[in-house]
Formats: sequence, C-alpha cells, structure tokens
Amino acid sequence: METSRITRKADELKAKVPRPHRPAWQVGMIWFAGGMAIASLVGFFLDSRRGGARRHMAYDKAMATGRDMGDWSGKKVGHLRNKAMGTVAEMKSSQEQQAGGGYG
Repeated sequence: METSRITRKADELKAKVPRPHRPAWQVGMIWFAGGMAIASLVGFFLDSRRGGARRHMAYDKAMATGRDMGDWSGKKVGHLRNKAMGTVAEMKSSQEQQAGGGYG
C-alpha cells in the first residue's frame, strides 16, 4: 500500500523520538500496590464478623447515590425541556409577527 509523503515523514519522526520506559522495579511496585489495595478491599468486605454489614452499607450508599442522580437528572431534563418549549414559542411568535398576524 502506498503511503503519502507526510505519513512517511511522521513515521520517521516517531522513530527518532525516544520513548521513556519505566524501570522494572517501578512496574513491579505499581502492581504490588494495586494487588495490596485489592486484597485489602476483599478482606474488608469478606470479613466474617462485620463484612455483611459493610457490604449492606456499600449497597445502600450506591442505591442512594443512584436515586440522587436520578432526581438530579430528572430536574435537569425538565429544565431543558422547558427551555426548548420556550424557544419554540418565541420562534412561533416571531414568525407570526413577521407574517402580520401580531398584535402590533
């Protein structure tokens, strides 16, 4: 497949730019920290004594947030609908005035 001159030039420039690589110990530390975070969350929620209550609290908070977002978005949708209806009414009014059907 034939490539354009600009594409070839871009490929040449990309080949010249050195890409930084993280040292292996940094990558290992990132994976280790992520694994520790996941393990602590699993241990937190699967605790034999208080895990059920924690899971229930997390579920309740998630459901409450969902309800709050639903209420908020419903209000926003209503506001946008009312603005759109007002804009349509203004456009109809201006058309009627231009056609001579206005009160002026």
